Amino acid sequence: MGSKAKKANIYLLPALVAGITLMASGCSGSGGEQGKGSGGSGADSGSQAAKRAEPVELVIHTNNGATPESFDANYGDRIRKKFPDYKITYIQSKAGSTLQDLLATGQRVDLLFQTDSYYFELAEGSKLEFDMTDLAKKHGVDLNTIEPRLIESLKASGGGKLYALPVSNMIQVLYYNKGIFDKFGVPYPKDGMSWDEVHELAKKVDREDGGISYIGFTASPAHILGNNQYSIPYVDAKTEKPTFLDSTWNKLFETYLLNPGKTAGYQKFVTGKKKLPYRLEFTDTPTLGMFVFNSSFPFSIPNINDINWDLVALPAFKEKPKVGSQSMPVVFGMTSMAKDKDAAMEVIKYLVSEEAQMSEAKKGNMPILTSEAVRKVFAQDTPFKDKNWGALYYNQIAPGVVKNPYLLSVERVLTPYVQQVIEGKKDLNTALREAQEQAEKTIAEAKLKK
Repeated sequence: MGSKAKKANIYLLPALVAGITLMASGCSGSGGEQGKGSGGSGADSGSQAAKRAEPVELVIHTNNGATPESFDANYGDRIRKKFPDYKITYIQSKAGSTLQDLLATGQRVDLLFQTDSYYFELAEGSKLEFDMTDLAKKHGVDLNTIEPRLIESLKASGGGKLYALPVSNMIQVLYYNKGIFDKFGVPYPKDGMSWDEVHELAKKVDREDGGISYIGFTASPAHILGNNQYSIPYVDAKTEKPTFLDSTWNKLFETYLLNPGKTAGYQKFVTGKKKLPYRLEFTDTPTLGMFVFNSSFPFSIPNINDINWDLVALPAFKEKPKVGSQSMPVVFGMTSMAKDKDAAMEVIKYLVSEEAQMSEAKKGNMPILTSEAVRKVFAQDTPFKDKNWGALYYNQIAPGVVKNPYLLSVERVLTPYVQQVIEGKKDLNTALREAQEQAEKTIAEAKLKK
């Protein structure tokens, strides 16, 4: 468990309120071999890469600061094993070696990886995006084997072009502490619940007992707002304007944060701690009954088994039955400056192959394929194999929003307003109006720097 926790924790990235835990994905299908169910059914392209005039070196970079050791544990070692003739060089992002630093010194970068939101900021901001559509077809990568919502979202964000492919996925689910529900004789949550039902359940768990205040429900604002079920973005891709004046945000704030935040235990916590209940209240205290967070959560927390927990599908809006959150995939894409694009495509093909996805799914990395065989083995090589992992696929994935370079900056603008609204320091309409005004200034300033 310790090694798996270490493996997942290396990809902690700043988001709206908390870090986004990324999951690594696996690999398959090497040069010279057609991997079983390789994410592509075309002709074997390995022979094209088998013999080259000069050795292949692929330089890989991300801006999440992951160490070389963590990169090797997640990707590097497996890529090198599958492609022993390739030299795989990973350059860690830190002072002096950010992507902009590397480009300024003439350092070539062949592959970039990140979650999709950060990827487009990284690639577009450096003008390194490259349309892989033709190469994917040439190398026999069958996009039809990949969850359609993931491909749709990536193509929409790329203006119809394929700048990256997903190698692992995350969605939002509802975790619950069985011990707290058992303590108060309250029925467990179940797949298929509505938000109204969850709010009522939270009231039954939210109480004080033995001098301890228990909280019925909370959600990670970063994850649930950014990946909301209505698929409304922070920034409209066409107008490049913030969307906070859209009434949908009122509904989302009220459902995800304000209605569950009215309970006595929640209010006592926020007033006393001056922060929102979060992960530690679920695992370490533990006083939190239900927690909405990403699907990689259990694999990044070393003490998760200190409590008796399980999970169910994200609750749905009545007008959107069985529609879950948007996805948050980790994606790999080659750059326009990649020296050997065929070799780079072979590595990406390897990462999306069924063989690789099967192997990584067993370790708890949510697969990107629609294959039922792959989905059924999720987490089977972990201590959590008996949990309700069918919850990951109970809902449909909500359509992904179109990513743009301003999305994350605007997300950061919203951060303080979330806390202020829940603490009652600002009413929701005022907070959203002020967030809109500040976000507009942020975008205008960003455009001046281009």
